[in-house]
Amino acid sequence: MSAHPRFVLTLLLLAPAGSSWAAHDTNQLEQEIASLSSQVQRLEDANAVRKLQRAYGYYIDRGYWDDAADLFAEDATFETGVDGVYVGKSRIHELLIRHGGGHPGPGLPYGQFNHHMQLQPVVHVSADGLSAQGRWRELALLGQFQKYAAWGDGIAENEYVKQNGIWKIRKVHFYPNFVAPYHGGWSTLKPVADDWKSDIGKVFPADRTPTLTYKPYPDVFAPRFHYKDPLSEIIPLSKPSYQAQSGELAAIRTVIASYRNEVNLLRSHEALEALQAAYGYYFDKGLWSEAATLFAAGGTFEFGQRGVYVGPAHISKAMAALFGPRGLKPGQLNNYMMLQPIIDVAPDNRTAKARWRSDVEVAADGRGQWGEGEYENEYVNEGGRWKIAKLHYYVTVMADYDKGWQDGSLPMEGPSKSVPPDRPPTEVYASLPEVYLPAYHYRNPVTGDPPVPHAALAAVSGGADAALVAEARALGERIVHLQDHNAIEKIQRAYGYYVDKAQWPDVADLYQENGTLEIGGRGVFLGKKRALEYLLKGLGPVGPRKGQIINHQQFQGIVDLAPDGLTARGRWTAFVMGTGGWGDCTYENEYVKENGIWKIARLHASFNMYTSYKDGWQFAATPNTRPDSFPPPPDLPPTTIYLTYPSFFVEPYHYANPVSGKPMPRPNPAAGGVAPMGAYGSH
Repeated sequence: MSAHPRFVLTLLLLAPAGSSWAAHDTNQLEQEIASLSSQVQRLEDANAVRKLQRAYGYYIDRGYWDDAADLFAEDATFETGVDGVYVGKSRIHELLIRHGGGHPGPGLPYGQFNHHMQLQPVVHVSADGLSAQGRWRELALLGQFQKYAAWGDGIAENEYVKQNGIWKIRKVHFYPNFVAPYHGGWSTLKPVADDWKSDIGKVFPADRTPTLTYKPYPDVFAPRFHYKDPLSEIIPLSKPSYQAQSGELAAIRTVIASYRNEVNLLRSHEALEALQAAYGYYFDKGLWSEAATLFAAGGTFEFGQRGVYVGPAHISKAMAALFGPRGLKPGQLNNYMMLQPIIDVAPDNRTAKARWRSDVEVAADGRGQWGEGEYENEYVNEGGRWKIAKLHYYVTVMADYDKGWQDGSLPMEGPSKSVPPDRPPTEVYASLPEVYLPAYHYRNPVTGDPPVPHAALAAVSGGADAALVAEARALGERIVHLQDHNAIEKIQRAYGYYVDKAQWPDVADLYQENGTLEIGGRGVFLGKKRALEYLLKGLGPVGPRKGQIINHQQFQGIVDLAPDGLTARGRWTAFVMGTGGWGDCTYENEYVKENGIWKIARLHASFNMYTSYKDGWQFAATPNTRPDSFPPPPDLPPTTIYLTYPSFFVEPYHYANPVSGKPMPRPNPAAGGVAPMGAYGSH
């Protein structure tokens, strides 16, 4: 969403007492409100579906198999790889337990790591609002301390159903791409046999045969897309801003017109997220022509220092020359994840900008690489269809998989000689160990953006239709709720981008004046000044440093607003690429709306796992930090004392199960989980 407020805030009903509206005018407004309400409902439903899938990920991460199974419809199906189709909640429940290691839970055994991130959603809700489809990427960190560690990668094409007003999972079709050992990585994998059923599939037969067969990496396979054209939705351009008019009918029309614009901007925000995610799915599989069709006629493609390519035809040709043949070749991996979006749509709904993060897993000719970078993109609304006007990927690091980014950083490639670019690079820079900060298209969400206040209708006077005004007021509140949801996601994602580049003053500015910061076991720091002191003294000077990487990625957000719209809570996964290795954290944060601007009221990040790049989580685990770990001392001791991996701890969930409504369970002590009193359950 654009940062600028666009609502007409107050409806002043100026007609004299006793006046009446023509029936047909009232009917037209009722129809317009009903139409907008239907569009808002689809946006709300899409948010509910995303929350459902993300909650599923959080539950299986921690061995809460009962809660994960409760998210499914009674007749749901689950299909993974070529094991076949499992039918019904009870069968799915048993399957989840087996895939999770066999312990019944709740909770995981000591030393087990089972992180399944649910990323890069493309969600489409049906016209009747009773079903939905979604494509997801799963990045998994798996392991058992001192025994094994592995990466997992796959795509899910799922279906959802709305029953009695509650969204449930109706069908999971998960296409595993690989499970690769940490040491050696995905480039060491060999082709599988024709019947590559998992060990679980062999001993726990499915209810039906697989709906299709395929082979995972190093073979090349593109899971089916539930959508044919991610650009199909028509979203009208906004009309000029409306000025409030006198008279009851004119005034209500003014407000509804402003609502229409706001709904279109919200729809554009969602369409742009789906557009970029779809681009990533095409790019992953070498579907260059499909990726190029997402560009505007004069759109540009710029990747690192390779130069600028203009127009879909040349972009498609360049992708094939630079990144491999169409459909890739056996043994080639080309995962470019589209993550952590910050999307801003212009008030006229004609253009937009967005920042994205991309974690990169690539392999070719038996050589694996890790990478990371950021996109700063521009988009254009052409006749109601959003397209990419400018795609610019900034390479932070590309590194040899075995050596990692400390010792194995690779230089960026320059312009191609076989398919020369149309223009030289727009910016000249070098990747790690050098540092470069791509300019942000947005201002700090707290200090730089004016507030977007609640829409409101003034008290009804005269002969106005009170029921109609009440419907309009309720619609306005729902629109603001969606705007607030996006604003909170923007703050948390901006936090991650600022931490990446050690922009500590910008991080502190996201806080409420008396907000609190608690990270790991260091204790609680009270207020913005103390938070900034912690960042400066504990984490180093302001700004990126040569050879340093501290990517603090913010994924899988579940945001819930309070009924009054003034406070909210959010759960996030932080996947950390640090100079020394890997990190994994869970955030449970609180937010507050002050004078129309959302701020962080409480940031609480619990560590799950930290380890070195060399050893991985198989052989090494860094203990939790303590109040005396490094200066400065905290204002208060830690709110919870807990142990990190290989011990088991779950940061409490701020929400109940989205389907069953049950509060979160306590772990079974037999699982080996360690939790202090009060650590589990819903807030």
